[in-house]
Amino acid sequence: MQTDTLIQCEDLIPQALPFDYQGDALDLKINTGEVVSIIGPNYSGKGNWIRTICGLEDQLSGKVLIKGMDTLDISAREWALSRMRVAYLHEDTALLSAANALINVLAPALYHRLDRTTLDKPLLTEKARALLNDIDPDINLYDLPAYIDKDQRYKIAIARALLLEPDVLALNNPFAHFNSDSKYQFQTFLEKQNRTGLSLLFVTHDIPYALAISDKIIFTSRDNLLHFDSKQAILDCDIPVVSEFITRQGNRAIA
Repeated sequence: MQTDTLIQCEDLIPQALPFDYQGDALDLKINTGEVVSIIGPNYSGKGNWIRTICGLEDQLSGKVLIKGMDTLDISAREWALSRMRVAYLHEDTALLSAANALINVLAPALYHRLDRTTLDKPLLTEKARALLNDIDPDINLYDLPAYIDKDQRYKIAIARALLLEPDVLALNNPFAHFNSDSKYQFQTFLEKQNRTGLSLLFVTHDIPYALAISDKIIFTSRDNLLHFDSKQAILDCDIPVVSEFITRQGNRAIA
């Protein structure tokens, strides 16, 4: 598999952090097929960091390059293309209320005219069906969102994003609506997508999972940001705010 730098952050600090941040800036490269997690205490700005990394919030300093394009210096067309390359979903990403599950998955692909440039509509529809079946075979393709469970609505939003074939799937608190069984099923699906070359960037409170799957880990606090290149590096960290967070009851990671 060819490895390309998909997102590059240089001296990055988000502008929208809801507190006075005097800590380090972020230097980060997300390459093809990598998994990067953002973890840390509550109210430490994790959501601001992931949105700024994706180019969705302005930076106080530094730059974000998406496939080499500076997000502060690109045309409207280049911005639209970058949005297809990096798919960002919040835990409560909305669906079209008057459209069934299948149409919800197809809508953005049809808007971007993928039925004219990539696949014809019947093949695109079959691909959408296959994605939905793969992520959860129990989803009724013809139900409206109001009649679909919250965890399944989120899976539909994931399938909708993946139909556009992004390079990076960025998820803010993706496991919020899942019980233990459905979370395991969904995590297995994400890992399968990652093995095909999809890069994953996510904010999560599931610390053992983040440490188990991640190639790189970003730890945020109100005072500073730390970047670790492996699970072992963060487990070996003796900085109190990090070690106390990792070993706190409920966050204990198995080395």
